[in-house]
Amino acid sequence: MILYCNSDSYGVMSTGLRYSDFLAQSLNAKVINAGLSGSCNQRIFRNTVRDIIKLRQETTESILCVICLGSLIRHEWWNSLKKPGPTDTDGHFESFQVHGLDNKKHLAAGYIDQWYRVYNDEATQTNLLMELVLLAAWLKNNNCDYTIFAGNNLTYKPLDYSDIFIKDFASTVFADDKILHLNTFSFTQYCLDKGHRPFDFDKWGIHGHHGEAAHSDFANFLLENYNERRH
Repeated sequence: MILYCNSDSYGVMSTGLRYSDFLAQSLNAKVINAGLSGSCNQRIFRNTVRDIIKLRQETTESILCVICLGSLIRHEWWNSLKKPGPTDTDGHFESFQVHGLDNKKHLAAGYIDQWYRVYNDEATQTNLLMELVLLAAWLKNNNCDYTIFAGNNLTYKPLDYSDIFIKDFASTVFADDKILHLNTFSFTQYCLDKGHRPFDFDKWGIHGHHGEAAHSDFANFLLENYNERRH
């Protein structure tokens, strides 16, 4: 089995091992952790699809994808000055974050400012839910199992999901037991409910990153969730 993980910082930052490492040990799986701090969901989706295409060209092994979604107050731009690293397959795409960072000196400061001025929760969640419908169907078509959840659901505000422009996407996503409810469940909230405290609490408060013990607990949750779905 191959365990493929993608995420923002919540899936890569720890004081030791991460939930991907613990879960791979439990499943006796080879782990690929493609997470990147600061990622927007567009990067997470795009790299997941690209990586799975490559994996399916190489192997017919079973693949479990664990996808931790990023903040909705993130987007991306094409930074032609960026020099991709030797293992970077995502070209000049670069994510940016609005909250918690000073973007005044950012090369794309004007774009970031204007993007946030027209940001809308309904529009963003409609597109996200549509993309989740497509991603889930594509993973199934490529014989990949999956678990998808929010890293931090602070920006996943409940909406009226009965509106005509969103209801079909929402009903499909909410009926999928492999996509944990984005309004009510998140990695950070699970860790807090288990009594863990972010190791960088002084900087980020309850929205900070968790240490090895929290990642171990979360991996156990993911394993139980995976096993329950199989029986």
